[in-house]
Amino acid sequence: MGTEAKWEYFRRMYGRYREAKGAARSRLLDEFCVTTGYNRKYAIRLLNGPPPAKEREKRPRGRKPRYGKPMLSILTMVWEAAGYPWSVRLKALLPSWIPWIRQRYRLGQRSSNRCWP
Repeated sequence: MGTEAKWEYFRRMYGRYREAKGAARSRLLDEFCVTTGYNRKYAIRLLNGPPPAKEREKRPRGRKPRYGKPMLSILTMVWEAAGYPWSVRLKALLPSWIPWIRQRYRLGQRSSNRCWP
């Protein structure tokens, strides 16, 4: 049984399980465990938890970008002009490239401090 099929089955069983009492609830739980392959305790936690949504929520993954597109384009230009150094060397080279950057681009005080301490 695939993930989506399990999720659909869970949505259908949730209401039936909530309305059942006593032995009927135990039978529904047994059926749910056999059908989905879930451990009994996990199935209890699912069926007693919050009601399932129509679609699973998709959370954004990864970190938020730290720098904007203008700053990344400037760093890319420096990286290319310096001969594609690896990250540690690029960080060491940046202070010597600041005059070159300032001649070609307008940097605000805030953005230059964020990039190069």
